[in-house]
Formats: sequence, C-alpha cells, structure tokens
Amino acid sequence: MNEWRDAHLPDLHWAPRGLSGKLKSLPGWVARAASESRFAGEVLDFEKALPHSTGGPSTRIDRQVLVVPGFGFGDAATLPIQIALKRAGFRVVRSHILANIRCSDRAVDRLAEVAQRAVAADHGQRLMVVGHSRGGMLARGLGARHPELVSTVVSLGAPLNDEFAFYEIPQPMVGVLKVVHQRDPELRARQCVTRDCTCPYMQAVHRPFPQDVELISFYTTSDGIVDWRACVVPGAENIEVSGSHLGMGLKPDTVNHVIRRLIDSAGTF
Repeated sequence: MNEWRDAHLPDLHWAPRGLSGKLKSLPGWVARAASESRFAGEVLDFEKALPHSTGGPSTRIDRQVLVVPGFGFGDAATLPIQIALKRAGFRVVRSHILANIRCSDRAVDRLAEVAQRAVAADHGQRLMVVGHSRGGMLARGLGARHPELVSTVVSLGAPLNDEFAFYEIPQPMVGVLKVVHQRDPELRARQCVTRDCTCPYMQAVHRPFPQDVELISFYTTSDGIVDWRACVVPGAENIEVSGSHLGMGLKPDTVNHVIRRLIDSAGTF
C-alpha cells in the first residue's frame, strides 16, 4: 500500500497544510472548502498578470504541447495555460474535450487520435502533454500507453498514485458518473469508476512508467480537492507549489514554473 494512504485515516479531520490563523482549527471538510475558496483570488491574479505579459516570445520553441482539462471541464477551462504556452513560443494542441467525464480508457483512446494527428503533422516529433487534475491522470495514461507519441507528461494536482484520492467536493459528480457508466454493459463488466477496473488504461497506469517519457507532477499541500500525498509519485519529478487545486492551471507563479520546466525539457526529451 502507498505510504500516503497508510498515513491517511478517513476518520481524522485532515486539513490542507499552509492555512493561516483560525483556519487551522476548522474541521477538515470546512478547511478544505476554505482552501479552495482562494480560487477567486487566483483568477484575479491571472487577469492582473495578463497586461504585464510579453507580447510574444523572443525565440520560437518549436514544440507542440497538448493541454488536457480537469474533471468536468473542457478546453475552454485551459485557456490561461494555453495563452501562457503560446506567449512562450509553444504550439498548443487542444484536446477537443467538451466535458472531461468520459471513461478514462475511452478518453485516452480519443486523446491518442489527437496526438497521432499532431505528431504526424510534426514529422514524428513527440508531443509534450500538460494536464490539470483528471487531465493529468489522462496525460499520464496517454504517456504510459503511447510512449511513441509523448515525450513529457506534466500533471497539475493529479492524484497519480490513486485516482480515487479525492475529498468531498467532487464526490456527488463522481457518484452520478458511476451510475451512468454502469448502464453501459462493457463498462459495467470492466467495473468502470472503481479501483478494480480492468480496462487497458488501468492496466497501463499500474505498470512502470516508460523510461523514455519524462513525468513531472506539480502539487500543492493546501489542495482542498485531492490528497496531495497521492500526487507525489515515486520515480517522477515532484514539484511543490502554492495555491488551491482549482487555481493550479492559472495561478501566475505556477503557470510560469510549468512553462520554465517545459522549456528545460524541450531540448532534452
């Protein structure tokens, strides 16, 4: 069993780290909601940072980056990081996801089709992939199943050690999703939306990650959506940042860190 799961007991009032003042004494679920309430401020920080961004890169980074949105969201939700990537000189590849609620196996199949077209158009140059939350899990799944298409995977707040290491906020939507998926005979037979799912995606992510694909996991210990300990992945490069879970894809400091890390990887992977 993973070390983070050994340390986490569901009956304890766990709260995110880094909370100030009286927030430290709040019950766990209240503290987690309070932690995520910072998202509104992070949106404002992103809007304030836009006018100060450069009009364009001094040199073009001739690499494509596929951006995958988080649970329940589509490509529109990744516009902040798309803007930052373009300004840094990367070429953005959209996932064509309208709402990230599909079966993970089928979602990765669709992402593979997108990646195959992009790689073919780029003379075989592998993609870099950035995913937020569940998007990070799908990005890791794409890299695990198709290392010939992916050079670098960057996840933002994705519980890569356990897809179900999340707290109260997403639980109602996950419950509805499980009921919907159980109506599909194939998904029901695979035990979709459970830890016992037998699909090719789950089999791939439980195998050792391909050595020729770089895996980078950004996490925040004040995450109010997922247990941050599930985002610290053995064998990956784990990078701690500040802020909320929801704001990881637009908080200027975090986005800039992601961009710098991609620039470093562009010349080596």
